[in-house]
Amino acid sequence: MQRLLFAKIEVWVVLLVGILGLLGLVGFGAAVLDGERETARFGPVGPAALAVAEIPDTVKALLEEDMLMAGFFPRRFADRPTGWTFGDGPRPEGYVLMSRYDGDRARHVVQLVSLADGTVQHEWLPDADSLLADAPRTSRIAQQEHWSTRYYRVIAPILTDDGTLVIKDHQSYLYGIDACSEKLWSEYDVLLHHSTESDGAGGWWIPGYVEPSEVERIDPKFIDDALVHLGPKGEVLWRKSLTQMFLDHGLEYALFTAGDYQIDPIHLNDIEPVLEDGPYWKKGDLFLSFRHMSMIMLYRPATDEILWMKQGPWLAQHDVDILDATRIGVFNNNAYDRGTDARIHGTNEIVVYDFATDQVSRPWDAAMKAADVKTLFEGLFTVLPDGSVLVEEENAGRLLVLGQDGTVRAEFINKGVDGIGYRMGWSRYLTQTEGEAELARLAATSCPSG
Repeated sequence: MQRLLFAKIEVWVVLLVGILGLLGLVGFGAAVLDGERETARFGPVGPAALAVAEIPDTVKALLEEDMLMAGFFPRRFADRPTGWTFGDGPRPEGYVLMSRYDGDRARHVVQLVSLADGTVQHEWLPDADSLLADAPRTSRIAQQEHWSTRYYRVIAPILTDDGTLVIKDHQSYLYGIDACSEKLWSEYDVLLHHSTESDGAGGWWIPGYVEPSEVERIDPKFIDDALVHLGPKGEVLWRKSLTQMFLDHGLEYALFTAGDYQIDPIHLNDIEPVLEDGPYWKKGDLFLSFRHMSMIMLYRPATDEILWMKQGPWLAQHDVDILDATRIGVFNNNAYDRGTDARIHGTNEIVVYDFATDQVSRPWDAAMKAADVKTLFEGLFTVLPDGSVLVEEENAGRLLVLGQDGTVRAEFINKGVDGIGYRMGWSRYLTQTEGEAELARLAATSCPSG
């Protein structure tokens, strides 16, 4: 071994090895670039080289960050101030029920925040360890590894008129907690996920599941999304399998084909209830967002009618909102995956569709591009009374108020002292009047210290 290690080597051999090594590095760099740009000049070698090149970042991330709660782009805003910053123009009005993972406290928090100055007016700290202690653990879909205070996320919290905060995580159950974060009631009849929206009568519409699915000859692992209507204390008033609804309406082609079976073909991520009659919909109708189909549907539960549906121009979208009597807005993630991991075409968009004209517009396009809004998954928007828009960039831990002129009126960066951006949890806008009413209710509550 010693003779081998200290053997004399001809200079030309060293030079040849060096040249070959340099050529190899150049070729590897070209393959990495090919994988990143998806030009496919190197075939499968490009994506493989890109994966190898990303190994140091992956290892570093695994060593330094809690990847479960850190955002998908944990250091995207490493050079930006933590917390709130405001633009030079007028401050936004109203409040935001902000849901976020606090990396410094290693837990999720919900805060009622004044948009005028970013001050926290009230804070809820749900103790998931005790909250879910008696939750059923029989579901195959439930992410039970998240059922602890350290990993529980509060997704789309909503305040009721009596001051109850209604909370859940993805693939979890529904709870009502008081101003002191103590459990008031729980719902264990159906597993829920994604959005929570008021039905206008004290209850909620929330995506859920039928488990096990009652569809004939279905794979036991199939994800059967459901429309779920719940009452004021979380009682299930009505539930309908979306898979069965598709089959009943002759849409089997959208779910099952012989050559491309998917375990989660629909992926319902938002139910937007219609609360007032309009020329194109009636009170009680539902706008539905199906991420994996890039589809928005208008459905009437009362008569089991599909009134309208449209695929695109949105792509893997979240959050459909009713803007006025003829228009809806869609948070377009603009995300795709061609077998080389998920990516975004440019930035996210807010796409407005007008039923009266059958036209699409993007009123906040300049603002979204200027702010470089990018979240692969989740994400939402709310148009504020003054025409600006509240945007949650969930994956990177950012909340924005954007003017139509492209200005950033307010920005919140959810970073810890470690510089890592942590995930948001579907924050909700409250008008000035709504926020002040909630504060009046909260002021009458006295919570034990500590």
